[in-house]
Amino acid sequence: MSDKKIKRVGATKSNIPKSNIPKSEFKNYERPKSIRIISVCNQKGGCGKTTTVINVATAIAKLGQRVLVVDLDSQCNATSGLGIELSEIEKSIFELIVEPKKTNLEDVILETQYENLHIAPGSIELSEFESRMAGEIGRENRLKKALLPLHNLYDFIIIDTPPSLGLLSINALNASNEVHIALQAHPFAFDGLNLLLETISLIKEELNPKLKITGLVMTMFDSRTKLSREIVDKVNSIEELKNSIFKTCIRQNVKLAEAAKARKSVLTYDPSCTGAIDYIALGKEVCMQNIQISEQRKNENITIDTVVI
Repeated sequence: MSDKKIKRVGATKSNIPKSNIPKSEFKNYERPKSIRIISVCNQKGGCGKTTTVINVATAIAKLGQRVLVVDLDSQCNATSGLGIELSEIEKSIFELIVEPKKTNLEDVILETQYENLHIAPGSIELSEFESRMAGEIGRENRLKKALLPLHNLYDFIIIDTPPSLGLLSINALNASNEVHIALQAHPFAFDGLNLLLETISLIKEELNPKLKITGLVMTMFDSRTKLSREIVDKVNSIEELKNSIFKTCIRQNVKLAEAAKARKSVLTYDPSCTGAIDYIALGKEVCMQNIQISEQRKNENITIDTVVI
């Protein structure tokens, strides 16, 4: 174990992240009126999903947003990638969703090395979640219930989902109001996109009608190759994703892998590299959505109230 102790922050108003960034630095990036809970999904491994979670979370935290990352992947790469020593974790998100009555939020949520950014760490025990929940009533609601006390404490909760469409991913999508898809600019990744879209549609229909795809980011993009450009064109032609595709593409960059090995965000590992530039640009796009999404939710609530009346 390292000499540096993990600092627990819990879920109290006195401990929520506070920004010391001058307002002039993020005046164009208003905080959302209500929390944005975003599942970053793709059932295919190696598509840059966790890299996107780490670096987008760091970017929007630097832009003054209060951010919590939830690591639902048993590989725990988001946890270690944000500098948390796995050997020092006493309680993880696993205990919170499997034994909620025995686990306190205060024992799970940890500070990271980045201001405004906290994490609910993952653990290898997440691989046992489906077997532990077999036969349990309401098992698809475990994460949703666990996150409820946090809705007034953060601007964003970003969930790193496992590379599968099992019960953990269903919990993530059911707890979220938004989905972001990280899609590698590769034919195999594109071939699996329809299955992911079908799953999201099914979750929306059966469990979570407020769920929306609000972003798709192309990762490992190489503008020099015809293949990458063709995949982008195909994605842009999908009607279901219209107006949801981010302008920023994450270019191939070895610094992203080096930063992961160093257990850092690329924004601090090498702020001048293309990976850092791309993720800052993507973070700004995400923050630019705040006003529009807040207005959409307001209008939806007005419509619902009108129907009820």
